[in-house]
Amino acid sequence: MRSFLAKLSTVGDGNLTSREEVLVDFIKTNSKDIVEFNIKIDELAKRAKTGFSAIYGLLKKIDIDGYRDFMICLANDVEHSELNFAQNDQCVSNAYINIIKQNHTVIKKNNLVATIELINKAPRVFVCYWEGVLKGPAMDLSNFFFEQGLNVYLLDSDWDSINERVNSSTKDDLFIFITKYGTSTHLSKVIETIGGKKGNSIFISGKVPSKSIKENALVKHTLIVDSVEFQNKKIYISKTLPFHYFNDLLIYHYLNTKK
Repeated sequence: MRSFLAKLSTVGDGNLTSREEVLVDFIKTNSKDIVEFNIKIDELAKRAKTGFSAIYGLLKKIDIDGYRDFMICLANDVEHSELNFAQNDQCVSNAYINIIKQNHTVIKKNNLVATIELINKAPRVFVCYWEGVLKGPAMDLSNFFFEQGLNVYLLDSDWDSINERVNSSTKDDLFIFITKYGTSTHLSKVIETIGGKKGNSIFISGKVPSKSIKENALVKHTLIVDSVEFQNKKIYISKTLPFHYFNDLLIYHYLNTKK
């Protein structure tokens, strides 16, 4: 499912320009009118008191392909905000379904294929979780690789452990980094060092990668980890859910590719 608000959540705080922040505030406040009256891009720029470049810059930054795609995404947001859920448990169920559908849309199949190819040629695989809350998904993935007979190691973000493994890495060693935010300068430097030693790295994050990570990580997966509110009701969804879903999707394709 395409969602403007969900894709917006992949951009970290401070990554929007002042004009883009004004534009986002206007869209959030007037989303229903924008969709209902099918407001064109020139009218949106005029009403939001910004220019075409700010609109296109924002859409490109959150990986929305043009203004037409933006209107479809926003229409989906408006539709879901108007849904009337009678029971709280139904709200939670629909929030789970919604965030899985969003991730189904944003996870690119060609990136999954590239990930599997890197796994298959790696002499060693290092699965690293950057925040403690993601230990569960990282452990599940490393356990699966172990069951498949791969030479796999589970790591956390400890500076000494990471650098020791990176410094001893050889060609085609694969590092899979799992992070909610991906804003650590240490992580960026680690990924850059891995590339310099002819190793490979995969970046799985709830935020779009920084410029340095874009340039040095071979494969990037950006997940939707923040669920959208329903009728102004706050619904807590575990931040680990999208990572478990990604694992299961990767494992499914891995097993079927082997067949």
